Amino acid sequence: METNQLLGLLGLLLGVTGGLFGLWWGRKKAAENRGLDERYASITMKALANAWKITLVAMYIQFIFVIFGMELAAIEVVGTLLIIHLAGWAISTVYYSSKL
Repeated sequence: METNQLLGLLGLLLGVTGGLFGLWWGRKKAAENRGLDERYASITMKALANAWKITLVAMYIQFIFVIFGMELAAIEVVGTLLIIHLAGWAISTVYYSSKL
């Protein structure tokens, strides 16, 4: 393996590890403050449903790009959809947290 490949693999592993640690730490702190209640479950469910709707719109936009002749690599499509989905989930969570 080349250096760039090793650095890319290291970045992926550190990203996954950091994300899982953040999820664990956040839930632990929320549980300490009695924040894991039915309001939290409702916000999470609504935000995730909304994120999938945003992702679906992004998929249709990418299909339209392909129909009009734009060539997209698989890694570009998957990466773009992942970023859009996670951003949509985060923004929806903030929205529903401030709304309720």
